[in-house]
Amino acid sequence: MKKSYFINKIIVLSMLLLCGGDIVRAGNAIVALKFGKGLTITAPDSSMSLYFSLMLQNRIDMNKVFDKQEKLTTVFQVRRARLKFRGFFLNHKLDYYIQLSVAPNDVKVGNILLDGNIRYRPIKQFAIQFGQGKLPGEREEIASAERQFFVERSTSNALFKLDRDFGFQFFGFFGKKFLFKPRFSISSGEGRNYNLTDVQHLDYAVRFDFLPTGEFQDNSDYTFQDFAREPKPKFTFSVAYDFNNRPSLQKGQLGGTVIPELQRQNVHTIFTDVLLKYKGSTASSGYIYRKAENNNLYLAGQSVYVSISYLFKKMTELGVRFNRSFSGKTGNIATVNEYSLGFAYYIFNNAFKLQTDYTIAQNKTNNLFSGLWRFQMQFVF
Repeated sequence: MKKSYFINKIIVLSMLLLCGGDIVRAGNAIVALKFGKGLTITAPDSSMSLYFSLMLQNRIDMNKVFDKQEKLTTVFQVRRARLKFRGFFLNHKLDYYIQLSVAPNDVKVGNILLDGNIRYRPIKQFAIQFGQGKLPGEREEIASAERQFFVERSTSNALFKLDRDFGFQFFGFFGKKFLFKPRFSISSGEGRNYNLTDVQHLDYAVRFDFLPTGEFQDNSDYTFQDFAREPKPKFTFSVAYDFNNRPSLQKGQLGGTVIPELQRQNVHTIFTDVLLKYKGSTASSGYIYRKAENNNLYLAGQSVYVSISYLFKKMTELGVRFNRSFSGKTGNIATVNEYSLGFAYYIFNNAFKLQTDYTIAQNKTNNLFSGLWRFQMQFVF
């Protein structure tokens, strides 16, 4: 009985692969499989669906400080390995989303749960979410890692991103030609998988997305390539603010040194970003400012990046990025300028691609120069 069941399942999946992802039936369920789109199983009465996909990023990093006494460092790694589960249940207004990281860096510390939330959308213009997920900070971070042009997000993002946290999030969607997408969150303020938070110390974040030229084709305002080759210029800009009420960790949601209760202070972060796409060209920029009421305890400073890239018709893309991080009058980070050159070859859009970039970093605080070369192969099922 069990043997026959599994044989039937294997036959169904084989049929899907041979049919190039056409929809077939497996028992009472409707099953669809397509490369780059994952596996989808839907109940015949539409009471529930399951979408499954995986993402794999294999990478080589080679870094060299331009000093005779410093040696070249090389890292071979599975940078990201993600399992994604999402779908609806009961009706199409209730969604669930679970994402697990099985990359070595997360598995060895037992921190594999990235996202786990339920979202309810009673009307088209509003949704509420409860659980763990990305906070409404900067565009680079909200956009999935698989949708980036460069091998890795900017240093601006690495320093001051909000990343993920547990709590409530509220989403809005208004307008027809000029779109407005507000987003608000209330969360623990201590980051993902943290479960010892005092309820008095919460994080509050708000983000406003403005799309004056309307929706991007393929809803790609959080994708850093112009696969659709927008026939008319598409532009979006956003502002966000985060207030973390006395976080217990030096870097807020990103962890760091534990700060004693009596010394904890409030942390404020401001984000702005823009994105422009037109006929294969993509330009983006972002600025982050973080200030703490005690900058000797928390990571604080400013960072800005600007990137421009062009997607050729043969599915290769070339781009440059500049990133500057500095303390300003109140921060405590090093002043670093970074100049990056990137190249990508899209075998099947973002589902299967090869990426490489090279970055020259000028650390003005320590008077050091370094070079970082990265190569990455990405596979998304």
